[in-house]
Amino acid sequence: MPLSLAGLESHPGRYIGPQLVSLALEAVLTGIVINQSLTFWERAERERNVVRTLVSFVTIIAFLQSGLRFYTAWRIFVENFGNWISSVLFTWADKMQSTTTVLMAAPVQAFLIWRCWTLFNRSHFVLVSLSTLLLAQLIASVVVTIQTFRIHFGVVPQAEVEAGPLPKVPGPQILITPLTVLDVLVTGILLAFLARSKQNVTSSRFRRILRRLTVLIWEAALPPCICAVLTVITYLTLVDIDYWDLTFQAILGKLYVLSLFVTLNGRAMLQDGPTPGYSTNHLSNLGWSLNTPIRVDVRA
Repeated sequence: MPLSLAGLESHPGRYIGPQLVSLALEAVLTGIVINQSLTFWERAERERNVVRTLVSFVTIIAFLQSGLRFYTAWRIFVENFGNWISSVLFTWADKMQSTTTVLMAAPVQAFLIWRCWTLFNRSHFVLVSLSTLLLAQLIASVVVTIQTFRIHFGVVPQAEVEAGPLPKVPGPQILITPLTVLDVLVTGILLAFLARSKQNVTSSRFRRILRRLTVLIWEAALPPCICAVLTVITYLTLVDIDYWDLTFQAILGKLYVLSLFVTLNGRAMLQDGPTPGYSTNHLSNLGWSLNTPIRVDVRA
């Protein structure tokens, strides 16, 4: 994204504004992460060690990202106050954005892939397909980060900006596309499982629980998926005129962390409610025997 001193002085809101909005959103999301984390650890003894380890890892990365964002804000609004050029140039902390995003998103998606695999009778097709997308996402993150560190970000004369497009950082669509596709597939698989289960339930109480599970999945999946789509759209349409695409990139990783907490804490609330009974119907289309009664468990 080419920058000129004249453009910066004429439109500071296009470049410094997104940084300020990102900082405010980071502060709000960090507070929500802290609250959700405290809720989780109050009953963490009921969770498996692998789940506790996953939560600890993504929480640490989330706090690390918040620290980097506040460092960037300090550099812009304090150390380089009034210095147009230095305040908008990317530092190593900014260039780490794609890495920290994937470090938060990938473990959450791996957890959901595991759930899809177990729900669909340990289907190798489901495991290989979703894992391939996850691997593509990790590779894209490495490529984008390496290319970002190789590029020198600087202010160029206005004449060069007007002459034509300059080299850009690899677009976030390289990273966000497999991430978004994986989100849609995982969400679709989980909702399909619940829809099939609902057809074999005779208890009205259990139907209510399934409806709550469906709403829970939408609440967890929609925010990061929408944010990922907006990241790509704003990059494709605004990358040459402002920094607003960076705002969505900055909060995407936090939304994945919150998605995990919403899933785990929401599931715990369902477990604390009335225990569902046994269904007299069967889920033969998921691979179980028609002669075996099925107990649908909401645990991960």
